[in-house]
Amino acid sequence: MKSSDSGDSIQNTGKRANGRGHNTSIDVAKLAGESQATVSRAFNPASKMNPSTRQRVLDAASALKYAPDAIARSLISNSTNIVAVVIMQNTTNPFYATVLSKLSIRLRSMGKQILFFYLDDEGHMKDLIHQILQYRVDGILITSVTLTSDLADTCVDFGVPVVLFNRYMNTPGIQAVCCDNVQAGRDCADYFFMKGYRSFAFIGGHDEASTSHDRRRGFVSRLEERGIHDCSVINTPFTYEGGRDGFRRLLEQEGTCPKALFCVSDLVCAGVLDCARFEYNLKVPEDVAVIGFDDIELASYNSYSITSFVQPMDSMIDRVLDLLLSEKQPSESTNLTLFPCTLKTRGTA
Repeated sequence: MKSSDSGDSIQNTGKRANGRGHNTSIDVAKLAGESQATVSRAFNPASKMNPSTRQRVLDAASALKYAPDAIARSLISNSTNIVAVVIMQNTTNPFYATVLSKLSIRLRSMGKQILFFYLDDEGHMKDLIHQILQYRVDGILITSVTLTSDLADTCVDFGVPVVLFNRYMNTPGIQAVCCDNVQAGRDCADYFFMKGYRSFAFIGGHDEASTSHDRRRGFVSRLEERGIHDCSVINTPFTYEGGRDGFRRLLEQEGTCPKALFCVSDLVCAGVLDCARFEYNLKVPEDVAVIGFDDIELASYNSYSITSFVQPMDSMIDRVLDLLLSEKQPSESTNLTLFPCTLKTRGTA
């Protein structure tokens, strides 16, 4: 009996429609009453089409137990629609969790799949990159990890776009998207000076991380331009405990507490604040003013109320996606894109 309702037909069809052991997009198209091209578009979240048409195709596919062959589609289009994301396994900064969440949502809306690769030791980066390349990914995003020039050349040779997020290197073909950490450091020094502070310290990560290196460099160089040549620098892990330990070492080293501290991140800043208040009974900002970086959620809590630099996350993600997925590759002379930061003032400075 021929059904006059395509919805009933879709719901009641559970067997192989073509007698060959598996259903194809042709069978889905027949059942949904649409073309094969429409079926293909329905499985691409980035394609624009009538929602009811998309749902009718998906219902037909579900009834026929059909799923598109990703491998076959990648061979035809020369694209796997897979983007690899590399991040250090011990990354504790909530800023990166937010970045990856927003990035995932954007990529899925564009019909892309994401493979996350967590690195436990930067010494294993070579093996990881070769593993990633076996997946024939459309692009690689690297966050909170340093890439060697040899591995960068390998990716370039494979023709795979690589973008570094908040890291950079001077290697042709490797793109980087960063906030302007040097300028932020300079702005921090200017803000402290405007507030009348004249003794300073920087508590940050090791110089291997370009973020810490550039924030410190901008801060110290601007202080020197203003005639201050004595700024204590404490290297510590990018963690809450790193902030507590860094503040203890600062006071042991200096004997007294500098009046203004620039912390490499809000997480480090939180450790510094708790140590200053609860271990040394210092008042903030009366005894010591503190500025952080990243404007993570914790920075807005009343218990911290951290004055912090805000990175334009959405604009930076837009640029990352342009570089990863654009068919037109940027010129080698523009391999670093910098975005300005803004200072959000709260109670710590």
